Amino acid sequence: MRAPIFLMLAGLSAAAQTPLVRILNTTHPASRKFQVGDQFEILITAAPHQPISVRTTMQGRTDWGPAIASTDDNGRWSTTGRFAKSDFGGWSQVWTVGGKLASPTIQFFVGAPCVPEGEGFVAQSGPNIVTTCDTALGSQTFSAPSLSDSFRTPDGRVVPGRTPESLTPDEYHTEILQNLITGADSDIETAHVAHVSLQSSSGGLGDDVAGLIAHLVGINALSDAEIRTLLAVIRAAFERPDTIAPSARSTVKTLALLHRLADFTDEPSLKQQIADTIAYVQTR
Repeated sequence: MRAPIFLMLAGLSAAAQTPLVRILNTTHPASRKFQVGDQFEILITAAPHQPISVRTTMQGRTDWGPAIASTDDNGRWSTTGRFAKSDFGGWSQVWTVGGKLASPTIQFFVGAPCVPEGEGFVAQSGPNIVTTCDTALGSQTFSAPSLSDSFRTPDGRVVPGRTPESLTPDEYHTEILQNLITGADSDIETAHVAHVSLQSSSGGLGDDVAGLIAHLVGINALSDAEIRTLLAVIRAAFERPDTIAPSARSTVKTLALLHRLADFTDEPSLKQQIADTIAYVQTR
């Protein structure tokens, strides 16, 4: 009898260590969909007194948030809000609690509050969506924000808009890294990523790549797929040591990042892959 009881307790312990998150439509509790004007509540359950952050993606733009709160004595935290007209569009929220990814990743679309049987028109070009329809307040037009528009995160912070022309070299390189990380669960092949070597006018970025990654991610955790992508990026950064800029030939920031990535995963094979990458960097 001991073995089944032990396994059951071990399973409960593992489940208790996994932070859980859910978003509720408190205006229409029976609905899993959201419209402009709906109130929402986000609930997190985890261990007590753990820092909380969220990576928010709105219509393809991503903000890696800082610590915004912590779980209480009972391991709970919640926040409420209401979707405004500016929130129209597609959303993704990846919550981190105590250095671990909360489950699941939240994805949803905030739609227009069109009245049933009313007239409406929808136009879409790539990620750009515009809806014009009859609402309780009359005919209205709803459009998803563009890259140059600001957007609001779940914790109420406003992320300013930006244009490619306004990016500094570091911001440009960070944008590339972000696209690689957030595309890690899609069709981006590791073999392709392995050939991405970021360069400055002085040479390869080397150790500075890890600095950019650490600054981008902040306290937010990463998925196993995202970690594997970064391992390929790091290897590419040190593949040709003779081409690295003199100021970026250290490995201090890279080794610190790799040790931190090991804390994000419980997968033995990935931990070994990280250890192999540490050994690779130390020999460069």
